Amino acid sequence: MPTLPDLHSVAAYARRRHHDRVIQFAIRLSACCVAIASVPCTAGGQTATGALSSRDELSAAATHAEQSRNPLQAAAIRERLRDGDFQVGDRILLTVFSDAARTDTLVVRAGRVIDLPGKAVLPLAGVLRSELRDRVTAEVLKYMKADRVDVTPLTRIGVLGEVARPGYFAFRSDVPITDAIMQAGGPTGAADIDRTVVRRASREYRSADETRQAVAKGLTLDQFGLSAGDELVIGRQHQFFNPTMSAVLGMAASLSAIFFAIHH
Repeated sequence: MPTLPDLHSVAAYARRRHHDRVIQFAIRLSACCVAIASVPCTAGGQTATGALSSRDELSAAATHAEQSRNPLQAAAIRERLRDGDFQVGDRILLTVFSDAARTDTLVVRAGRVIDLPGKAVLPLAGVLRSELRDRVTAEVLKYMKADRVDVTPLTRIGVLGEVARPGYFAFRSDVPITDAIMQAGGPTGAADIDRTVVRRASREYRSADETRQAVAKGLTLDQFGLSAGDELVIGRQHQFFNPTMSAVLGMAASLSAIFFAIHH
């Protein structure tokens, strides 16, 4: 009969593994916070400079994807450059500062257009998130006086898998991936951040290796190319034992509990 592993040693090993993963994620999160804090931001919570991908950066990324023989990613970036970032139903926070601050939530409607103050209609077909602020500001100032205009695009994505509160959330497009994970309650005890992937239309769009590198670099949702409807799926740790061994361990634990109950 095979010798069963010591249950206390197994539990201790599992706790150490989980503790090490939590520490690794905390270090990554701290590094991301430092990186974001070092980026200059405009007043009023407006999108941080450099946190949204420019057209030149996306063109370079598409070329790199093609050279790396990643046609799916290259095609997605080329489509983004052609059609823009905004889809029907997307939301944008607009704050106009004049005598007082006025905040509106704009919804992209059919035809990929938004309605601005002053009854202006702004087409967003082909517009990137990084280009939105200048487009909206220029249009708003045609119809009204303002000291400042803040524009914040939101991206609704799913944060699923091994997080405490899985679901779909409307995030600022310039938040780091780690922030999105923490806003979904943070990783569970069974989570393995290194096995996280991005799904688009039920297909893997970003691999675990790509996502791990993006987290380590502190990339934002926009910089990682996430669009409305994408799913960030937090991976799960490998099981230490196969189902048969787990059943044996469970039985051994139960028998031990019964033995001690009878003899004490």
